[in-house]
Amino acid sequence: MYQDRKGMMQGINMYCPACQWAAAVSMNDCNTFSLGKPAVASATAIASALATSATGVQWLSTPWVADSPFGRQIQCTPSGSVTATVDVLGEDYLGQPMTERFSWAAVGTAAVGKKAFYRVLAFRTVVAGGGVTVNIGTSGTKLGLPFKGSIEWAKEGNPPALIDPATLFSAWTAPDLTDPATNVSGEPRGLYTCTATPDGVKEFIIGLRTDNSLNANNNGGLHGIRHFGG
Repeated sequence: MYQDRKGMMQGINMYCPACQWAAAVSMNDCNTFSLGKPAVASATAIASALATSATGVQWLSTPWVADSPFGRQIQCTPSGSVTATVDVLGEDYLGQPMTERFSWAAVGTAAVGKKAFYRVLAFRTVVAGGGVTVNIGTSGTKLGLPFKGSIEWAKEGNPPALIDPATLFSAWTAPDLTDPATNVSGEPRGLYTCTATPDGVKEFIIGLRTDNSLNANNNGGLHGIRHFGG
């Protein structure tokens, strides 16, 4: 079983364009990967009460690192009247720069992301929100995947046990093939939605059949479309 070594060093981008092979992958078999034992989601796990009164990049005092080896979904929650729009800046588990934009439909309602962040380094206020502050945290039960592919089986729990195969379709978010990726497109390698609530004790293990296919522009491969990092 492949176990990630806690991601790549910050600032080193190991993304391989059009990647066709990796040592951790057997292209003819279903590959086993552990997604770790992530903690329960927290709306303030990354940062709390960040000011949105001024536009521009604001760096976190301490970079946040995900508790799942291939990253996890995040969320942003405004404190009040929803006028602000913010970009969250970070890296995936390969060290690939990535940016996701968050805007809101209702006061105090979390905007839930589509990408799997391994690190969060900063946020950028695009539309200033006056006295509104923003919390950034982990969200839900969606975990990142090491490679582009489809999930054929999953185990969850302590100790992990096979989940009902009938739930796998809804537990897998297919890779987003948007090329080029944008700040609002989805995760280019796909996501796994845990059927049990992460609590720091349960482990989540998947059987992933990888897909190294390329699109008409020869983009994609095992690492998926390059993340938007602007």
